[in-house]
Amino acid sequence: MSDEPDHDSELNPPQDIELDEPAGEAVFDDEDDGAAAMARLFAADGPPDLDDGLLDGPLYWPDVPATDIEQEFRELRAWVQELIERFEHLDHKAIPVCWWRHNGHVEALQALRDHERMSYAESSPAQAATAWHREFQFIESRLREWTTYYGCDQDHKEGTRRPRLVDEQAWNDHMRNERQHREQRELGA
Repeated sequence: MSDEPDHDSELNPPQDIELDEPAGEAVFDDEDDGAAAMARLFAADGPPDLDDGLLDGPLYWPDVPATDIEQEFRELRAWVQELIERFEHLDHKAIPVCWWRHNGHVEALQALRDHERMSYAESSPAQAATAWHREFQFIESRLREWTTYYGCDQDHKEGTRRPRLVDEQAWNDHMRNERQHREQRELGA
């Protein structure tokens, strides 16, 4: 007999192992194959800490599919309502009653919600909470500025967007001049 480890036994567990199945461990027997054992082992929905959304990145609002938009709005609405209740200084001049009609407000509030979720995760460093409050202050300032711009406070007012037409000739001239300037600079270097 050799003193070398039996690599085959390390890769193939003995077929007579029985572990607690309620705890999510596999039970091997002579007629069990590895795939079935793995299926039983991972039949649970995974560890609870991986399943609660903490590992999700921030939500990019423009990419929310049509099938999910109503649910995402409901979740954001509930969070915004909770935020307003937690921070009573957030009046209608920061978050107007029609915030959901203004995309800037929606995206800023969603970003703040994502930041809060990550800042208060168990794995977050101690200074994450104060970082969230700094961003909260910044976003609140932005929301107040936008609310003033729209003129919404107690009621929603439809904004009038002025079209920003670009003078195509001026654009083309600038692009040509910019290209020439860069080419000359590159040739001189």
